[in-house]
Amino acid sequence: MTLRRSTKLVDGTIPIPALLYNDEELLSSQDGVGIYDGVHKSQNHQSGTIHVTTHRLFYISAQHAATHSFAMDLSYVTQTDYYAGLFKSSAKITLYISVPSADSASTDAAETPFESWECEVCGYRNPPGLSPAAARVCGLCGVSRDSVPGPTSTLSSHQLSSSLPASSSLPSLVPPWNSPGPHRRQPSAIACPACTFLNHPSLRSCEMCATDLPVVAAAKSAPSSRPVSPDPSDDDDEAAPSRLIKISFRKGGDKAFYAVLRRALKSKAWAGNNTANAAPGDSSSATDANRSGISGILRNVESSAQGRATNMTDAFQDLEALMVKAKDMVRLAADLNERLTASSTTAATASTFAGEALVPSTEPEEATFIRSSLSQLGLEMSNAPVTLDMMKDERRWMEQLARELASVLQGSSNSGRDARGMMKDRGIIALDEVWGGWNRARGVALIPPATLLQVIPHLGACTTPTISMRTFPSGLSVLHTPPYSHVAFAARLSGLLALSGPKTITEVAREERVAVGLAAEMIGGVEADGDICRDDEACAIKGGGAEVRYWGNVFHGYVWDGQRTKEDVQF
Repeated sequence: MTLRRSTKLVDGTIPIPALLYNDEELLSSQDGVGIYDGVHKSQNHQSGTIHVTTHRLFYISAQHAATHSFAMDLSYVTQTDYYAGLFKSSAKITLYISVPSADSASTDAAETPFESWECEVCGYRNPPGLSPAAARVCGLCGVSRDSVPGPTSTLSSHQLSSSLPASSSLPSLVPPWNSPGPHRRQPSAIACPACTFLNHPSLRSCEMCATDLPVVAAAKSAPSSRPVSPDPSDDDDEAAPSRLIKISFRKGGDKAFYAVLRRALKSKAWAGNNTANAAPGDSSSATDANRSGISGILRNVESSAQGRATNMTDAFQDLEALMVKAKDMVRLAADLNERLTASSTTAATASTFAGEALVPSTEPEEATFIRSSLSQLGLEMSNAPVTLDMMKDERRWMEQLARELASVLQGSSNSGRDARGMMKDRGIIALDEVWGGWNRARGVALIPPATLLQVIPHLGACTTPTISMRTFPSGLSVLHTPPYSHVAFAARLSGLLALSGPKTITEVAREERVAVGLAAEMIGGVEADGDICRDDEACAIKGGGAEVRYWGNVFHGYVWDGQRTKEDVQF
C-alpha cells in the first residue's frame, strides 16, 4: 500500500530525459533492481532499472515498462538505511516514506507542473515543465502563485457576503418542503458566478443569464464532524512497519547509488533554492529564498559587480607586491651577474699567469646555466638600472641616466663582443622609439617621458659621435648624429639634385635609408630655407596622380634689382 500511495505511474517506454522537469537533472542509474513494498516483494517490480534525479526516483520495469513503471518524489523520503547483504541476500536500500495526506495530495494533483500559467501581478506567462516548487513562483517577479487569489476564489469568497442578502432572509427563499430536519442539511440557494442571481438548488443553469451553475454536493445524513475512516494499511500501529520501500540490488552498484541518493536527499533541490534546510530565523535563508524575479536579477548583477571590484583590488595589490619584489629580484640578479663576471675575470687572469693564455677559458656549467636563466628573465645587465635612490642629488642622477641612455643607443664598448645599440647603422631615430627601447632595457625601473626630455640635454657629453635632438614643424622629435643635422642634410641633398637631377620623396628616402615620412619632414625644412624647390608641372599634367619632384634652386644666393639684402636692412 505504501508503494501505491507514494508513487505515480509513468510510461517507461519514454526515455528518462523526456520525463524530467526543466530544472531536474539525472544523477545516477542502476539496472538489475527489485522493489519491496514494505517487507514483502512487489510481484510486478522485481526486474528493472532504478534512476535517481535531483527531484525524484524512477523505476522502469524490464518486462512491462508501459504499465509497471513508476516515479516517486524524494520529498516523501524521511530516512534511509543501507544493508550490504549477506550470503545469498542482496544489498538493499531502505526508504522510510512519509505518505502525504489526502488534502496535500489533491493540492499537488491540482497544480500539475506541465501547464503554463499567467502571473496576476506582472502578467508574465510562465512556461510549463518546471518542478512543482519552481512552478509555484513567477519566474519574472518572484511572486508566489498561491499568494494571488484567482477569479474563482475571489468570487466564491465575496459572492455571499456582498451580493447575497442577510442570513435572516435566506429561509424565506427556501421552499417549506426542504425545511431542515434533525439529520438533514438545508440546501442553500446557488448564486450565479456571472450575474450573482440567486437560483434554486435544483437548477443547473442560471434563470437570468443561462450560465452554468456550480454543482452543489448532495446532503449527507451523517454529521459533518464525523471523521473519515482511516486506512488500516497506513495508519494502524500494527501496519506502521509497512510504511517503507526497499530497493534490492541484484547486480551490484548499491554503494555508488546510495552515495548519490544521499547527496540528492541532502541537497533538497525540490524545495527550491535550498530554503528547506535553512533555519527559520536565519537571515541568510531569507536572502537565498529571494533569488528569483527582478529583485533577484538586480541582486545578482550587484553581487557580480562587487565580485569584479574585489578581484581587481586584489589584482592591483598583487601587482604592487610584485613590483616591490621585482626590484629586489633585479638587484639580486645584478649582484649575481657582477660576481659571475668577477669570477670569470679572476679565472682568466690566473690562466694568463700560468702560461695558458692561448687556451680559451670556459665558464663552469653552473655559471652558464645562471647566465642563461637571467637572459630568459630579461635581467641580464652589466649593471643595475640607475634609480634616484642610488644618487645623492638630482644632477648626478641625470648624468648617470645620460650615460645609461648613451649605452642603450650606441652600445657598450666594455663588452668583448661588438655590441651595437638601438641606432646601430642608423643616424636618426624617433624619440618615441628611443623611450620604448630604453624602458625595455631598464626592466621594471621605468622612466617617464618627462625624465627622458630632461636627460637629452646631457646626452651630447656622453656620446661619440654627438647625438642631438631636433623637432620638426609637425611636432615630430628625433635624435640624430651630425651627418643628419639640418645643415649637413641640406648640403647633401643639394649636391644630389645637382648631380642626378630632380628626385621624389621616395627616391630621397631610399637614398638616405630613412622612412618616407621622415624624409618628407627633412625635405620640407630644406625647402623652407630656399635651397630646393618643387616641380608641380608633372603632377598637373598627369591629373594629380604623379609624385612631386624636387629640383635644386639655381637662383639661390642671387640679389635681384631693387631687392634689399640683410646688410642693407641693418644699415
